Amino acid sequence: MSTPRCLVRPALVLLLLTGALSAVAADAPRPWEKDAFLPVTEARIAALPAAEQPAWRAYWQQSLERAKGLGTRDLVDRTPNKPVPVGTFSGGSYSKGVKLNAPAAWYASEEARTVADKVVQWQRPTGGWVKGGDYSRDPLPADDHRDAWSNGTFDNDATLYEMRFLALVAQAAGEDPRAAAWRAAFLRGLDYIFAAQYPNGGFPQIYPLVGWYHDAITYNDDAMVHILELCRDIAENRPEFSFVSPALKARAAASLERGIQCLLATQLRDASGQLTVWGQQHDPLTLQPCAARNFEPISACSNESYGLVKFLMTIPAPTPQIIASIEGAVRWFPAHALHGLSWDRRRAEPGLQASPGAPDLWSRYYELGTDKPIFSERDRMVHYDVSEISLERRKGYGWFNTLANDLPAAYAAWKARLPSK
Repeated sequence: MSTPRCLVRPALVLLLLTGALSAVAADAPRPWEKDAFLPVTEARIAALPAAEQPAWRAYWQQSLERAKGLGTRDLVDRTPNKPVPVGTFSGGSYSKGVKLNAPAAWYASEEARTVADKVVQWQRPTGGWVKGGDYSRDPLPADDHRDAWSNGTFDNDATLYEMRFLALVAQAAGEDPRAAAWRAAFLRGLDYIFAAQYPNGGFPQIYPLVGWYHDAITYNDDAMVHILELCRDIAENRPEFSFVSPALKARAAASLERGIQCLLATQLRDASGQLTVWGQQHDPLTLQPCAARNFEPISACSNESYGLVKFLMTIPAPTPQIIASIEGAVRWFPAHALHGLSWDRRRAEPGLQASPGAPDLWSRYYELGTDKPIFSERDRMVHYDVSEISLERRKGYGWFNTLANDLPAAYAAWKARLPSK
């Protein structure tokens, strides 16, 4: 474990209280990079090495086929770098009625079975689900809003929660004839996952592809981690997935392996070539980190990297490459921690506060090449001082986190499980 480089000296406390992070605060805001995100396009596929093009062309055509008649592709302007309007997409964050942590007996209840019936009704023709479905009722024509999210997404655990829920209810169904429909919907969802996976193992946020940053390999909010966890649980024959055929379990195992290889291929390196962490999302063709919403710039991202390294630690027989990946990420976190500070966006005027003894803090985003914490506005301006961004953004986004405080213990436990040499 390396010595932390972001120690806060007492002389800097006053600056920190005004929102500065060491001398970084003197840096002027800057605009986003010109090519902050690029969608998958036929032209970009044609520019790939010849050996890579057939798989990507097949993927592209399959996405077009799944989107036929669904009315969304023309709603998203694929022009690179066109400013993204605020509030274009609708949809809630989490699904109403779906429970994954209820007592086992509840999944056999009529209440759970009724929700499962609604989940089946809400499934999109593509096999995925929208986010924010209200499974307390039947879908209405107004729910078919035909925006970019309307054909299926993995954002906010959409599709994944529905699939896990259906499997749990089907497992507890006994002789209920409705279980056949629940299992069939699950299998359509599994086919959706297999279809959505890129040739290099990554996953977009939305499928079929719709352009903009949604085509990026999406680590944001642990979307890809949760997909891979589901594939792992299916491949490992968890009881609730016993109805999945051996052939499909083998496909889930293969999907998991390709996803792990994508994680390893996208991990960032510092100037000395040492492995570090990951971006919030990565370009699906170049694998380079890219931006997303106007206030989500290209960066090294602590939140999502925490989830990725914790996932890699669950792999039972890690390869040397996986071990090196974990070691690199675990070195990065203490070197970028902020000490003696706290952040609470629920305050009337959120700002960094001096808090001796508080858990270590990490900025969500770190600038590539400088390791400076960065913050962004809806106007795509990147700031180095969190106090410079609007109150709406300070309150409305998680700029800091304490997630990695449990990494030292998790790392020690993981090391103890490794076979001795």
